[in-house]
Amino acid sequence: MINDYSTISSLLSDELRSTALTLRMVPLSMVFDSMPRMVRDLSRTLGKDIDIIIEGSEIELDKQIVDRLAEPILHLIRNAIDHGLEPADERKNANKPAKGTIRLSASYDAASVLIDVRDDGRGIDKEKIKEKALRKKMFTAEEIEAMSDIALMDLIFQPGFSTSAIVTDVSGRGVGLDVVKKTIVEDLKGSISIETALGSGTAFHS
Repeated sequence: MINDYSTISSLLSDELRSTALTLRMVPLSMVFDSMPRMVRDLSRTLGKDIDIIIEGSEIELDKQIVDRLAEPILHLIRNAIDHGLEPADERKNANKPAKGTIRLSASYDAASVLIDVRDDGRGIDKEKIKEKALRKKMFTAEEIEAMSDIALMDLIFQPGFSTSAIVTDVSGRGVGLDVVKKTIVEDLKGSISIETALGSGTAFHS
């Protein structure tokens, strides 16, 4: 009887935990659905023609995680609009469609959820990262030249690090990407990486 009681108790506890977890799950649409309007408003403010494509908004995560993801996703998209995507005339000169595109997507990878923010803009200039790191005296020229592309890209997550010569009210004054990394990596125990090609665009994978 004792063994039966222990088994039943364990099953009930597992069921309660499963039910509690289910009740905390919410779709990413809670964050994703607010992005198109923000993109439209900022596009109008900056005089750019931008489309946003959203995929995977039905995927569910714990509500606390979804709430914490709102700010990093918002900053990455604002940064893409302000600095990543070129004005229409610049895009035409580069033989690209006049309308820029941002793709916000979520997908499953085994037990994890992958979130991508991708644009088809200028891409990140690695030489500008090197120049900024030298000006800030973060490393010697020899150390910078010896860095891998991954290590070099990781520098943009340093507090106050920005390769843009233009300060705007949209994407801030060189702050934000450090908060993005802190939230995703330190607070949520996730990861973030960058894929970029000069003239073709940039993607943040987390």
